[in-house]
Amino acid sequence: MFFRVLISQARYKWVVTLLVGLAMTCLVTLYVYLNNTAEFANRSMQLVMKNMGHNLLIFPDRADLQDLYLCRDSQVRFADEVTRQMSDSLALSSRYYVSVLQERVGVDGGKVLLTGIEPVARKDETREKGNMIQPLADGQARLGSEAARLLQKQVGDSVDIRGTEFRVVEVLPPKATIDDCRMYVNLRQCQQLIDAAGQINYILAFLCLHRGTLEESLESQEAELAARFPGFRQISRMDVAQGRSLARTTTQKSLHSLLALVAVVTVMVIAVAGLQEVHDRRHETGILLAMGVSHFYLVGLYLVKILAIAALAAIAGFLLGSTLAVQLTSSFLVVQTRAVEFVWSHLPVAMMLTATVALVAQIVPVAKLLTLDPNAILTEQ
Repeated sequence: MFFRVLISQARYKWVVTLLVGLAMTCLVTLYVYLNNTAEFANRSMQLVMKNMGHNLLIFPDRADLQDLYLCRDSQVRFADEVTRQMSDSLALSSRYYVSVLQERVGVDGGKVLLTGIEPVARKDETREKGNMIQPLADGQARLGSEAARLLQKQVGDSVDIRGTEFRVVEVLPPKATIDDCRMYVNLRQCQQLIDAAGQINYILAFLCLHRGTLEESLESQEAELAARFPGFRQISRMDVAQGRSLARTTTQKSLHSLLALVAVVTVMVIAVAGLQEVHDRRHETGILLAMGVSHFYLVGLYLVKILAIAALAAIAGFLLGSTLAVQLTSSFLVVQTRAVEFVWSHLPVAMMLTATVALVAQIVPVAKLLTLDPNAILTEQ
């Protein structure tokens, strides 16, 4: 009996039922499309900001920053084991660690900053989000643009440093920083060349915004670093950190604002359609109430019908929105190893969103239904 009445209600003025279904389908389609593209666009912008370089410099408290920045002979060294210990400490918000040892050395009548590097991965890093600095094998060198100009070297040439020959495998584009004057080599070989076995001068790292604002992430990172590695402190490169934070905030806020606007319009459409149906079916409702049918039964008819429409709209909207996201954006929104694709984890969220919108939209029609007086309706009849 319940389902026969339910089907009868759905078929009654089926154009209105179809309109409600289309409104919810459009909401889900837009939500899935925006959520999908925003996720991949956000990741793309974050990776662009990450590729600008590390945003954390970690070094001992006792170190003189001028010595570190100017690469003086008096700069403090500490054990390179500290970097591996930090990478094992998953409570820290930082990752993409790189151990760095540096010293000014003479090469062919000029001076370059000989820089030994060793990327150290955290256990939870993925291939897709790997370290922005690639390791160097023994005998390989990577030159900054100014170092390559000074030494008059290009890819494939050899450079001799204190009796050890290195082959240039890469010349970096200019950055307008001191890094342009560096000659990067394997950390272990650098330690051997300058007699600093097991020692480094500082650690490069990248602050990831796991939760909260940039300020909250920095406070949490500083507190964890002080608790777990006393005697060390960090300096943040705020332009990179703020750029990454802004990229995430922009995509999230634009998504939420547009979705809220569409949700309000959808609620209004469903509510108006529901009120119209309650008005048009008041005679039938009056008869059912006079026969002893409870208000709970009648409300159930409306809610089950709208939830069934919402479920179908959620599935159709998810498939349509995901397809549009892939077809329209996959050609340019590609980030490293992962292209735009169906994100199936969005389906349960889409179904919950649609059901919530449908139930909120039924508040006014259901309230109207509960106030109907069967005696007045039958008298009118």
